[in-house]
Amino acid sequence: MKKLMFMALAVAAILPSCTKDDDPEEEPKVGKIEIKINNDTIKTHKEITFGIVSGQVTQEPMTRATLSSLNLTDLWVYDGTTLLLHQTADDADFGAPSVDVDYGDHTFYFVASRGSEPTQTGTTISWNKPSDTFWASLALTVAPSTSASQSVTLQRVAARLRITITDEVPAALFSLCVTPSTWYYGIDVLTGEATDSRTTTRTISVPASYAGTTGQLAASFYCLSPSQAWTTDITLTAKASDNSTISQISIADVPMQRNHITAYSGTLFSAGRSISVDADDGWGDDINGTW
Repeated sequence: MKKLMFMALAVAAILPSCTKDDDPEEEPKVGKIEIKINNDTIKTHKEITFGIVSGQVTQEPMTRATLSSLNLTDLWVYDGTTLLLHQTADDADFGAPSVDVDYGDHTFYFVASRGSEPTQTGTTISWNKPSDTFWASLALTVAPSTSASQSVTLQRVAARLRITITDEVPAALFSLCVTPSTWYYGIDVLTGEATDSRTTTRTISVPASYAGTTGQLAASFYCLSPSQAWTTDITLTAKASDNSTISQISIADVPMQRNHITAYSGTLFSAGRSISVDADDGWGDDINGTW
């Protein structure tokens, strides 16, 4: 069997040379691909920033991150519509698998994520609880005698909503619920586009230690994101331990964008509506808003 070596380095995939089998009686039909993701693999790409406050558009530099530093837990590799492998962080060779492919033209698709409870149906992957997710595709001709260098960069396909409550937290607060009118839980592996839109309430428990604090209660919620900027309506509900509603507000047309954090802050329990804005330098500039 002929071996064709394929290295995905940091998010760079490199194809070293491969020579044809010397035995003319046995034509090689299959090449072995080794996919290795090293410490430089995934680029956390800061795309062109978008800010509704300043209206300015600037180009941010790229930064690099590793599978481990991003706490990614799952890796899928597809050859066209065929799932070649699904690895989890528990696998001994996580980030360095080997697969067999036929010689010829291929398009490989990569998805790396740390979302919870993933399900894979055909070429769609969905998560019960989405989190940071990256995607890439690579067109490659696999041949017995090929010497070439290819690279692929995994791009973030997730967006993040961060809610900060600026007024004093009452002792009765038990949980905080966020209900977006549109929220994406899945990805189309072949296009990298978000899919599986649902209207689902996301709930987080609030520790009793937050009672009486001001401006410390914050929560973040990830989703998969379409390639184009989009909006969603958000309902924010504070609940007591008996599930009764303490306070509730609605925020219309919240802007979301891939590779960006949308950071909203304001009061939830007092009559006023004080506003503050912050920035996050780990992603593209925040998309800041108020209620």
